Amino acid sequence: MTAVPAAGRLTRVRWHHPEWTVALVAVVAWVVLAELHRQGWGPFGSHAAASAIVPAGHEAMHHAGHQAGAAGTAAAAAPGSSWLAAQGGWLLMAAAMMLPPALPSVHRVAMYSKWRRRQRAGVAFVAAYLAVWGLFGLLAVSVARWAGVPAGAGWPLAAALVVAAAWELTPSKRRWLRACHRSPALPPDGWKADLGCVAVGLRYGGACVGACWALMLPMVVAGHAGLALMAVLAVVAAAEEVLVKGTQLTRTAALVLLVAAALAAIG
Repeated sequence: MTAVPAAGRLTRVRWHHPEWTVALVAVVAWVVLAELHRQGWGPFGSHAAASAIVPAGHEAMHHAGHQAGAAGTAAAAAPGSSWLAAQGGWLLMAAAMMLPPALPSVHRVAMYSKWRRRQRAGVAFVAAYLAVWGLFGLLAVSVARWAGVPAGAGWPLAAALVVAAAWELTPSKRRWLRACHRSPALPPDGWKADLGCVAVGLRYGGACVGACWALMLPMVVAGHAGLALMAVLAVVAAAEEVLVKGTQLTRTAALVLLVAAALAAIG
Protein backbone atom coordinates (compact mmCIF):
# COMPACT_ATOMS: atom_id res chain seq x y z
CA MET A 1 0.00 0.00 0.00
CA THR A 2 1.44 3.37 -1.05
CA ALA A 3 2.08 5.79 1.78
CA VAL A 4 0.34 9.15 1.54
CA PRO A 5 2.77 12.09 1.80
CA ALA A 6 2.47 14.36 4.82
CA ALA A 7 1.32 17.26 2.64
CA GLY A 8 -1.43 15.08 1.21
CA ARG A 9 -2.60 14.04 4.67
CA LEU A 10 -2.75 17.68 5.78
CA THR A 11 -4.76 18.56 2.67
CA ARG A 12 -7.24 15.79 3.42
CA VAL A 13 -7.60 16.99 7.00
CA ARG A 14 -8.19 20.52 5.73
CA TRP A 15 -10.86 19.29 3.31
CA HIS A 16 -12.68 17.04 5.77
CA HIS A 17 -12.22 19.20 8.88
CA PRO A 18 -12.20 22.81 7.70
CA GLU A 19 -13.15 23.98 11.20
CA TRP A 20 -9.61 23.36 12.50
CA THR A 21 -8.54 26.89 11.60
CA VAL A 22 -11.40 28.29 13.69
CA ALA A 23 -10.34 26.08 16.60
CA LEU A 24 -6.82 27.46 16.24
CA VAL A 25 -8.15 31.02 16.44
CA ALA A 26 -9.98 30.15 19.65
CA VAL A 27 -6.82 28.64 21.16
CA VAL A 28 -4.81 31.74 20.26
CA ALA A 29 -7.48 33.93 21.86
CA TRP A 30 -7.26 31.94 25.09
CA VAL A 31 -3.46 32.16 25.09
CA VAL A 32 -3.57 35.94 24.58
CA LEU A 33 -6.13 36.38 27.35
CA ALA A 34 -4.09 34.21 29.70
CA GLU A 35 -1.00 36.32 29.02
CA LEU A 36 -2.94 39.55 29.56
CA HIS A 37 -4.29 38.14 32.81
CA ARG A 38 -0.75 37.20 33.90
CA GLN A 39 0.34 40.78 33.27
CA GLY A 40 -2.58 42.09 35.33
CA TRP A 41 -4.79 43.36 32.52
CA GLY A 42 -8.50 42.64 32.50
CA PRO A 43 -10.52 41.53 29.48
CA PHE A 44 -11.64 45.11 28.87
CA GLY A 45 -8.30 46.85 29.25
CA SER A 46 -8.49 47.57 33.01
CA HIS A 47 -5.25 47.01 34.87
CA ALA A 48 -5.18 44.92 38.00
CA ALA A 49 -3.43 47.71 39.85
CA ALA A 50 -6.73 49.53 40.00
CA SER A 51 -7.99 46.90 42.43
CA ALA A 52 -4.79 45.97 44.24
CA ILE A 53 -5.05 45.17 47.94
CA VAL A 54 -3.81 48.00 50.18
CA PRO A 55 -0.98 46.79 52.46
CA ALA A 56 -1.45 47.05 56.20
CA GLY A 57 0.54 49.21 58.62
CA HIS A 58 2.64 52.27 57.86
CA GLU A 59 2.81 51.41 54.12
CA ALA A 60 -0.93 51.97 53.67
CA MET A 61 -0.75 55.76 53.37
CA HIS A 62 2.06 55.61 50.81
CA HIS A 63 0.22 52.95 48.80
CA ALA A 64 -3.03 54.94 48.92
CA GLY A 65 -1.23 57.99 47.56
CA HIS A 66 0.29 55.88 44.79
CA GLN A 67 -3.15 54.52 43.87
CA ALA A 68 -4.64 58.01 43.87
CA GLY A 69 -1.99 59.14 41.43
CA ALA A 70 -2.65 56.13 39.20
CA ALA A 71 -6.38 56.80 39.33
CA GLY A 72 -5.80 60.40 38.33
CA THR A 73 -3.69 59.30 35.39
CA ALA A 74 -6.38 56.85 34.29
CA ALA A 75 -9.05 59.51 34.58
CA ALA A 76 -6.99 61.82 32.38
CA ALA A 77 -6.69 59.18 29.67
CA ALA A 78 -8.73 59.61 26.52
CA PRO A 79 -12.13 57.95 27.09
CA GLY A 80 -12.40 57.04 23.42
CA SER A 81 -9.24 54.93 23.47
CA SER A 82 -10.40 53.21 26.67
CA TRP A 83 -13.75 52.44 25.07
CA LEU A 84 -12.06 51.02 21.98
CA ALA A 85 -9.83 48.87 24.17
CA ALA A 86 -12.93 47.57 25.96
CA GLN A 87 -14.55 46.62 22.66
CA GLY A 88 -11.38 44.92 21.48
CA GLY A 89 -11.22 42.98 24.73
CA TRP A 90 -14.82 41.92 24.29
CA LEU A 91 -14.20 40.58 20.76
CA LEU A 92 -11.16 38.67 21.97
CA MET A 93 -13.17 37.17 24.82
CA ALA A 94 -16.09 36.32 22.50
CA ALA A 95 -13.69 34.51 20.16
CA ALA A 96 -12.23 32.51 23.04
CA MET A 97 -15.56 31.58 24.63
CA MET A 98 -17.98 31.33 21.73
CA LEU A 99 -15.95 29.90 18.84
CA PRO A 100 -15.56 26.42 20.42
CA PRO A 101 -19.35 25.86 20.69
CA ALA A 102 -19.68 26.99 17.06
CA LEU A 103 -17.21 24.43 15.66
CA PRO A 104 -19.87 21.83 14.71
CA SER A 105 -21.83 24.51 12.88
CA VAL A 106 -18.70 25.71 11.08
CA HIS A 107 -18.08 22.12 10.00
CA ARG A 108 -21.62 21.69 8.68
CA VAL A 109 -21.58 24.97 6.76
CA ALA A 110 -18.21 24.19 5.21
CA MET A 111 -19.20 20.65 4.23
CA TYR A 112 -22.27 21.98 2.41
CA SER A 113 -19.86 23.82 0.09
CA LYS A 114 -17.61 22.48 -2.64
CA TRP A 115 -14.25 21.29 -1.38
CA ARG A 116 -12.26 24.15 -2.92
CA ARG A 117 -14.23 26.79 -1.04
CA ARG A 118 -14.79 25.11 2.30
CA GLN A 119 -12.34 27.34 4.16
CA ARG A 120 -13.93 30.38 2.53
CA ALA A 121 -17.38 29.28 3.63
CA GLY A 122 -16.18 28.82 7.20
CA VAL A 123 -14.58 32.27 7.26
CA ALA A 124 -17.78 33.94 5.98
CA PHE A 125 -19.87 32.09 8.58
CA VAL A 126 -17.53 32.92 11.49
CA ALA A 127 -17.19 36.58 10.47
CA ALA A 128 -20.97 37.01 10.53
CA TYR A 129 -21.27 35.03 13.77
CA LEU A 130 -18.66 37.15 15.58
CA ALA A 131 -20.23 40.33 14.19
CA VAL A 132 -23.42 39.49 16.08
CA TRP A 133 -21.47 38.95 19.30
CA GLY A 134 -19.58 42.18 18.61
CA LEU A 135 -22.85 44.08 18.37
CA PHE A 136 -24.04 42.59 21.65
CA GLY A 137 -20.75 43.55 23.28
CA LEU A 138 -21.00 47.06 21.88
CA LEU A 139 -24.29 47.50 23.69
CA ALA A 140 -23.48 45.62 26.90
CA VAL A 141 -20.05 47.14 27.53
CA SER A 142 -21.24 50.64 26.62
CA VAL A 143 -24.21 50.44 29.01
CA ALA A 144 -22.02 49.09 31.83
CA ARG A 145 -19.50 51.90 31.37
CA TRP A 146 -22.23 54.54 31.09
CA ALA A 147 -23.85 53.26 34.29
CA GLY A 148 -20.50 53.33 36.11
CA VAL A 149 -20.63 49.66 37.15
CA PRO A 150 -17.30 48.96 38.92
CA ALA A 151 -15.28 46.23 37.22
CA GLY A 152 -14.40 43.34 39.50
CA ALA A 153 -16.75 44.36 42.33
CA GLY A 154 -18.45 41.48 44.10
CA TRP A 155 -22.07 42.62 44.13
CA PRO A 156 -22.48 43.46 40.39
CA LEU A 157 -20.81 40.18 39.43
CA ALA A 158 -22.99 38.19 41.83
CA ALA A 159 -26.11 39.92 40.52
CA ALA A 160 -25.15 39.17 36.91
CA LEU A 161 -24.57 35.51 37.76
CA VAL A 162 -27.97 35.30 39.47
CA VAL A 163 -29.58 36.76 36.35
CA ALA A 164 -27.76 34.15 34.25
CA ALA A 165 -28.95 31.36 36.56
CA ALA A 166 -32.55 32.59 36.34
CA TRP A 167 -32.35 32.75 32.53
CA GLU A 168 -31.21 29.11 32.44
CA LEU A 169 -34.56 28.04 33.90
CA THR A 170 -36.76 29.84 31.39
CA PRO A 171 -38.51 28.19 28.39
CA SER A 172 -37.00 30.89 26.16
CA LYS A 173 -33.52 29.64 26.97
CA ARG A 174 -34.41 26.14 25.80
CA ARG A 175 -36.06 27.47 22.62
CA TRP A 176 -32.94 29.45 21.70
CA LEU A 177 -30.77 26.41 22.39
CA ARG A 178 -32.86 24.30 20.03
CA ALA A 179 -32.52 27.02 17.41
CA CYS A 180 -28.72 26.70 17.71
CA HIS A 181 -28.96 23.10 16.42
CA ARG A 182 -30.83 23.93 13.23
CA SER A 183 -28.85 23.52 9.99
CA PRO A 184 -30.45 25.11 6.92
CA ALA A 185 -29.29 24.01 3.47
CA LEU A 186 -26.91 26.25 1.51
CA PRO A 187 -26.12 26.75 -2.18
CA PRO A 188 -22.91 24.83 -2.96
CA ASP A 189 -21.08 27.51 -4.94
CA GLY A 190 -21.05 31.07 -6.26
CA TRP A 191 -22.01 34.39 -4.72
CA LYS A 192 -25.28 32.93 -3.50
CA ALA A 193 -23.27 30.47 -1.41
CA ASP A 194 -21.22 33.34 0.09
CA LEU A 195 -24.36 35.26 0.98
CA GLY A 196 -25.91 32.08 2.32
CA CYS A 197 -22.94 31.48 4.64
CA VAL A 198 -23.19 35.05 5.95
CA ALA A 199 -26.95 34.71 6.44
CA VAL A 200 -26.57 31.42 8.32
CA GLY A 201 -23.80 32.96 10.44
CA LEU A 202 -26.04 35.87 11.37
CA ARG A 203 -28.96 33.55 12.12
CA TYR A 204 -26.83 31.22 14.21
CA GLY A 205 -25.21 34.17 15.97
CA GLY A 206 -28.63 35.55 16.83
CA ALA A 207 -29.72 32.19 18.26
CA CYS A 208 -26.45 31.89 20.20
CA VAL A 209 -26.82 35.39 21.66
CA GLY A 210 -30.42 34.59 22.54
CA ALA A 211 -29.30 31.47 24.39
CA CYS A 212 -26.10 32.76 25.98
CA TRP A 213 -26.47 36.52 26.48
CA ALA A 214 -26.95 36.01 30.20
CA LEU A 215 -23.88 33.77 30.39
CA MET A 216 -21.79 36.53 28.83
CA LEU A 217 -23.27 39.28 31.00
CA PRO A 218 -21.09 38.50 34.05
CA MET A 219 -17.98 39.00 31.93
CA VAL A 220 -18.94 42.64 31.40
CA VAL A 221 -18.34 43.31 35.11
CA ALA A 222 -15.86 40.53 35.97
CA GLY A 223 -12.80 42.78 35.68
CA HIS A 224 -9.24 41.49 35.78
CA ALA A 225 -10.21 38.42 37.86
CA GLY A 226 -12.49 36.98 35.21
CA LEU A 227 -10.26 34.37 33.53
CA ALA A 228 -11.34 31.47 35.76
CA LEU A 229 -14.97 32.54 35.42
CA MET A 230 -14.51 32.71 31.66
CA ALA A 231 -13.42 29.07 31.64
CA VAL A 232 -16.45 27.98 33.68
CA LEU A 233 -18.93 29.91 31.52
CA ALA A 234 -17.27 28.68 28.32
CA VAL A 235 -17.67 25.06 29.44
CA VAL A 236 -21.34 25.67 30.28
CA ALA A 237 -22.01 27.30 26.90
CA ALA A 238 -20.17 24.58 24.98
CA ALA A 239 -21.98 21.76 26.79
CA GLU A 240 -25.40 23.30 26.19
CA GLU A 241 -24.83 24.14 22.53
CA VAL A 242 -22.81 21.16 21.35
CA LEU A 243 -24.40 18.22 23.17
CA VAL A 244 -27.57 16.78 21.70
CA LYS A 245 -29.23 16.86 25.11
CA GLY A 246 -27.93 20.32 25.92
CA THR A 247 -31.41 21.60 26.74
CA GLN A 248 -31.50 19.14 29.64
CA LEU A 249 -28.43 20.71 31.25
CA THR A 250 -30.01 24.05 32.07
CA ARG A 251 -30.85 23.17 35.69
CA THR A 252 -27.32 21.96 36.32
CA ALA A 253 -25.99 25.12 34.68
CA ALA A 254 -28.24 27.25 36.89
CA LEU A 255 -26.88 25.52 40.01
CA VAL A 256 -23.29 26.10 38.87
CA LEU A 257 -24.04 29.78 38.26
CA LEU A 258 -25.66 30.18 41.67
CA VAL A 259 -22.58 28.68 43.34
CA ALA A 260 -20.40 31.10 41.36
CA ALA A 261 -22.67 33.96 42.44
CA ALA A 262 -22.29 32.98 46.09
CA LEU A 263 -18.50 32.86 45.75
CA ALA A 264 -18.49 36.28 44.09
CA ALA A 265 -20.72 37.71 46.83
CA ILE A 266 -18.39 36.60 49.62
CA GLY A 267 -15.33 37.95 47.86
